[in-house]
Amino acid sequence: MKNRFSRLGLVTAVAIWIASPPPAAAQDVAYAVAMPHLTGGLLHVTMEIDDAPGDTLDVAMPAWSPGGYGLHWASKNVQELWAEDGDGQPLDAVQVDTSRWRIRPAAPTVRVHYKVYVGPRSMDDSFVRISGTRSLMYVVGDSPYPADGPVTIAVDAPEGWTFATGLTATGPGIFTAPDYDTLIDSPIDVAEHLDLLAFDDHGARYEVAIRNPHGYDPEHFIGEIKAIVAEQAEMMGGVPFDRYVFLLTGQNRRGGGLEHLNSTTISFKRYDDLDSADYHRLQFLFAHEFFHLWNVKRIRPEILGPFDYSGAQHTRNLYVSEGMSDYYGYLSVTRAGLWTRPEFYAELAKVIDTLQSAPGRLVTSVESASWNAWTRSDNSAHTGISYYIKGSLVGLLIDLEMRERTDGRASLDDVFRYLMAEHGLPKPGFAEDGGFQAAVELITAEAGGDRDFSELFERYVSGIEELDYNAALQHVGLRLETDRGQPRRSLGVSMAVDADRLVVSAIPPTGAGYNAGLMAGDVILMLDGDRAVPSTFEARLQAKAAGDPIELLVARGDRVVTAPVRLQNDRATTYRIVEMPNATDRAVSLREAWLTPYMTP
Repeated sequence: MKNRFSRLGLVTAVAIWIASPPPAAAQDVAYAVAMPHLTGGLLHVTMEIDDAPGDTLDVAMPAWSPGGYGLHWASKNVQELWAEDGDGQPLDAVQVDTSRWRIRPAAPTVRVHYKVYVGPRSMDDSFVRISGTRSLMYVVGDSPYPADGPVTIAVDAPEGWTFATGLTATGPGIFTAPDYDTLIDSPIDVAEHLDLLAFDDHGARYEVAIRNPHGYDPEHFIGEIKAIVAEQAEMMGGVPFDRYVFLLTGQNRRGGGLEHLNSTTISFKRYDDLDSADYHRLQFLFAHEFFHLWNVKRIRPEILGPFDYSGAQHTRNLYVSEGMSDYYGYLSVTRAGLWTRPEFYAELAKVIDTLQSAPGRLVTSVESASWNAWTRSDNSAHTGISYYIKGSLVGLLIDLEMRERTDGRASLDDVFRYLMAEHGLPKPGFAEDGGFQAAVELITAEAGGDRDFSELFERYVSGIEELDYNAALQHVGLRLETDRGQPRRSLGVSMAVDADRLVVSAIPPTGAGYNAGLMAGDVILMLDGDRAVPSTFEARLQAKAAGDPIELLVARGDRVVTAPVRLQNDRATTYRIVEMPNATDRAVSLREAWLTPYMTP
């Protein structure tokens, strides 16, 4: 439809550059990385700085990784740091704060040597992943930003091993980047064996490097990745690079992913059936991480780039950067033809179930959850929500509301194309306060719709009102239905089994357990005078009636206490999204426009 492409010209006209920090004297920095003992977990790093300015030189290790909104303080893993000048004469090197070292006196050429522990997940006898934010220091320029200037990295790997990275290779094991931001946003995988595949789409080359691929057909991978890439690239009007790398790792547990500027790292569970829930999650991960190449790597709130790596960078907009990447993950897998519409509806219903099961949704706004991503409350079981989960559902509501107000002439798709054109790197990010809402309102108004979204944002973004799913879903002829399961007797608490002990893990501030004075951490020893055994505890509860009194003996720290509890009835709620048989032609038309792929066969 014409309106879906109305802003593509703006997007393709934008030249995409790599973000550079505020002006500072440029230094050429060369890194050399060695791995002399693969099972020891240590990388040996040398960084050589030419044209070092002033009397002193500061180098620092990032405290966090873009895309991972938590402080990992990689400096804690640095050991045996020392410095010398270009003639090999030693220089003083003193740690001056948690992540920074000061070299004095500075010389025209300074070499800094150190070892950094990266651990068995990143390094073993068959594989090494060099993640720059956890291993490569930077020269501090206009503090706290890294100094500007090109960088090179030379990796001394075992003979015959294979490299995979989004960086530009200039020789065997030698790579270059225009600046530090690009370097550390480009992980380097080097392994004894990698399955390497490639395809072309929308004028770019895509490389797929798979470690431990057992249980999957790599060609099947390629077909599905290509379908997602093509669908998203068509929606966004092309891609802002000429090369992109998928770094994939098979493992025996569920995995995850992390976005990078022109690559992504994704781990996946091997040997899964292609129709399994874990495989659906993998398809979603491909789409979520790839959409990040626009959303957050280039479209971002103004604080997220240029990067200050020295500490937490708070923003209230992670629900946009992460949550709406979730939304487009679900949507683009469906548009690409990898999920049926019933499968898409089922995935959305699972997301709704997750949010509605979180007591924190009535306590914490999605803006607040975004801001406090860096610090997890000790009471998060009762107060926390996921900005991924709620952000994706807010994205759904905004998208469907825009389509309704404009009779399908505008959508959230247009908002992201607009943001890419107006705020994509190297342009400043959108305003922290109200920037995303302003974009939604502008695009809606340009398409002839009511531009005022203040109520929606006040209720659902800065506020904690329950999301009105059906008010939005009915715009596209869908309905959310709920089923209440059979009543089950319950203590009204969450429990976990630890070493064959029943442990109270969380207690919502309502219900039987809360009223009886149970506490998180209590170990349930006895029920009505008999030992509480995890394998039979649930059956014993179900043999009773709601309101029946029971007596629990619990261990609380160094004490043993008695807790009389009156059992409550709980009913599990299940959610499903269905197409309304009596939907209007207009609603069906809006649904088709929403779910129809941009890419045509």
